[in-house]
Amino acid sequence: MKIIVRHVPNLITIARIILSVSFVQNIIEQFIYAKERNVNLSVLFLSICISDLLDGKIARKTNSTSIIGAKLDVFADLFYIMISYIALINIKILPIWYFGFVCLKFTEFIITSKHIKNIKKSDKSFIFDRAGRLVSATFLVIPGIVCIYGYIGAHNAIITIDYIIYITFIIGVYSSYSRIKLCFIRKELV
Repeated sequence: MKIIVRHVPNLITIARIILSVSFVQNIIEQFIYAKERNVNLSVLFLSICISDLLDGKIARKTNSTSIIGAKLDVFADLFYIMISYIALINIKILPIWYFGFVCLKFTEFIITSKHIKNIKKSDKSFIFDRAGRLVSATFLVIPGIVCIYGYIGAHNAIITIDYIIYITFIIGVYSSYSRIKLCFIRKELV
């Protein structure tokens, strides 16, 4: 039984990857083929969010956290974000520069996590900061806002997305600045 429980968080994470593919398929059907998929998109988005919250909580509660699980979780998040954003860029909902920002932010996160981890002598796979957590959570939520297109109207959703991406960009730049600065300051002190 313990062996099965130990794998539950990773199975939830793998399910999130599968849900992400289905989510993008529904985006394509809704916005390219004009099929009504608002309910599907909403259910899939909520399932992706809940699975993202549950896998880590279950892993910590059952004492089954692992480096592989942490990396799989980050991969699942990145996979969901990347394929969703590519679909949203192709249907002209998101600007391509924002996808570039997401890629740069993720790269910066990986590199600075490695440096900060070495400086702090941490055994964690990734090092998070508050602003960065907010930015990454927003990266996850943006495709979900598309889910409510049918409920709030296309014009309102586009305005909402525009505000969110610019605010996220500003907070993301601040987060990157803080993380990079921490890497250099700590190196000088050591």
